[in-house]
Amino acid sequence: MTFLPRASVLALCAMAAACTNERVVADLPVPAYTLSEVSYAASNRDLRVVIHGNPFGMDPQTFGPLVTANMQNRISGVRTNFTTTPNQTARPDYRVVLAFNPAETTLNSYLCSGQPLRTSPPGGPIVVQGAFCRGGGTLSSATGWLDRPQGPNDPDFRSLISDMTFALFPARRADLDGCGGGPDC
Repeated sequence: MTFLPRASVLALCAMAAACTNERVVADLPVPAYTLSEVSYAASNRDLRVVIHGNPFGMDPQTFGPLVTANMQNRISGVRTNFTTTPNQTARPDYRVVLAFNPAETTLNSYLCSGQPLRTSPPGGPIVVQGAFCRGGGTLSSATGWLDRPQGPNDPDFRSLISDMTFALFPARRADLDGCGGGPDC
């Protein structure tokens, strides 16, 4: 008798996962990445967010807070305030960079370089590349996609930003868990 309810739950979970049109792939953080450094950089303070591009053509002063609102409370064990307008509590060497629809192929490590980044005009699917930066170096990075954006208040867009933030700030490095990051992990 318990087989039928379990099968129903599994089927519902599979259908729910198939309904989303966003996905995020995290790169392996650099060896220097640690949650203690994340805490040093962001705990109980502002963390600057730099945004390149705007997939909806909104006013940047409106789009920035919309993005950062979906980043809040997404670092395990670290309370921070993601913002495009940081106050004096922000550590100047640390920032998160998000590039929406880069116009050309861009390495995630380039996001921290401080160099200009061309982006495509609004419309169509969204590709977002993100990096957590210390100075000009990348500590962690991820890339996300949203195939059918419905606008800035789309739950899938909000999930994309939330999932990107989780991916940029892993609680631990996968290469240190004894698995080695191979295909059987």
